[in-house]
Amino acid sequence: MNQDISKLEHPLRTTAIVGFLFFGGMALGVIASLILVPSSSIAMFIGFLALPLSFGLGMSMWYSVANADMLQKIGRALLNSMRNRNLTESLREELRTFYESPIQGTRVFLPVTLIITFACGVIIACLPGVPNMDAVVVAFLTLGLGYSLLVTWLARQGYLPQPKGS
Repeated sequence: MNQDISKLEHPLRTTAIVGFLFFGGMALGVIASLILVPSSSIAMFIGFLALPLSFGLGMSMWYSVANADMLQKIGRALLNSMRNRNLTESLREELRTFYESPIQGTRVFLPVTLIITFACGVIIACLPGVPNMDAVVVAFLTLGLGYSLLVTWLARQGYLPQPKGS
């Protein structure tokens, strides 16, 4: 298995990082909405939900992509065993390449977060009393980009809970 995954042996550290991403995302969303639209409680609520929602959905999608990759490896091993090789040997080879490869699916955080933060930015920009609609959308997209890059990096480094098969 990937040697960087050894960081997961510290459950307290993993819990602290997930908590920081979740609650820090809430705080960043609220701060961004307060800066951009200071008098709107609706904007503050949307900002409160934007990054934690993208984190949760991104984790779910990451697990789905990683599990699909694992199923693809098993399917390829079964196909190879039908053709000309022993099933055990074929599975061993496919799973070895699976465990030696980098963690699969971490790229899903970027589109998930950008879509959610863009939608939140557009919703906030459509609220009455927003002085500059374009600035709100760009600010939320920028916030989402930075957040998603951080989450992707943490996932690739092995600081986030890994999908069970990987």
